[in-house]
Amino acid sequence: MRKVLSIVIPAYNVERYLSRCLDSVLYDDDVRNDLDVIIVNDGSKDGTLKVAKRYEEEYPAIVKVVDKRNGGHGSGINAGIKKAKGKYFRVLDADDWVNIDDFSKYVKALRETETDIVITSYKQDLLYKEKEIEFSFEPTKDSIENVKKLVGNDDVFFLFSMHSMTVKLERLKEVWEDLYEKTFYVDNQYVVEVLECAKEYEVLPFDIYRYFIGRPEQSMSAGTFFKRRKDHERVIRWLIGKYKNTENDNLKTFMKRQISMMLRTHYELYKAQKKLTVRQKKEIRDLLSFVEDEAVELLEMIKK
Repeated sequence: MRKVLSIVIPAYNVERYLSRCLDSVLYDDDVRNDLDVIIVNDGSKDGTLKVAKRYEEEYPAIVKVVDKRNGGHGSGINAGIKKAKGKYFRVLDADDWVNIDDFSKYVKALRETETDIVITSYKQDLLYKEKEIEFSFEPTKDSIENVKKLVGNDDVFFLFSMHSMTVKLERLKEVWEDLYEKTFYVDNQYVVEVLECAKEYEVLPFDIYRYFIGRPEQSMSAGTFFKRRKDHERVIRWLIGKYKNTENDNLKTFMKRQISMMLRTHYELYKAQKKLTVRQKKEIRDLLSFVEDEAVELLEMIKK
């Protein structure tokens, strides 16, 4: 019998967190056998692989482990999607988890629906601030053709996010283009590919994803962001290429706002530095020149 949901868990040096993630997913006997759980060990140097193998041995019909060289978050998703066999597909980072109170109801709902994208609510767990931020959405069912009416509202970017979206696997595989390897910010690529394959979406009344922010290995600081600025630029350039080539007007409208917001963030990141080197000044000038040549309308938000 076909599995209802494939969950890909990219895992790198998360020995301390992986059990919490997997226990939340495998908690309920009623839906456990509906799951196709793929843990992708991305060249971890700690005991991540050992933990993953333990769960594979305990749940051989449910959990599969892919062990590969380190290639980054995108490469983990790429490897996982090749192994996925479920009706639906979603990504769950290994240091995050699911809300066990709603997860079983969500999986049972996936058995019945045929919508291209299923949207569920989620929370950010900000450890360093000792608080949660909730992203909750009203139940609805609509066509992606109507996404234009949502684009003027920043909430659209929380509605269509890696943490909220579950996508029909066969539709996603029709358009799938591997995410960049060894590159941060590939969630922006992922969201576009999901929207590219969908005709309709449905918001279900379940609170599912717990997005953990604040473990020691993470950093949300501007300094770390600036060190990764070339990754951010690489994804921006990819998105602009997609934006130029897509014939889907509604996706184009969504991407215009998405890219403009990323460009504004990128520009402000440079602007916030106390002193830029000659090379760094050239970097931002070259990017803005590229945007002006390729799609000048995307600079609107920076100009504002």
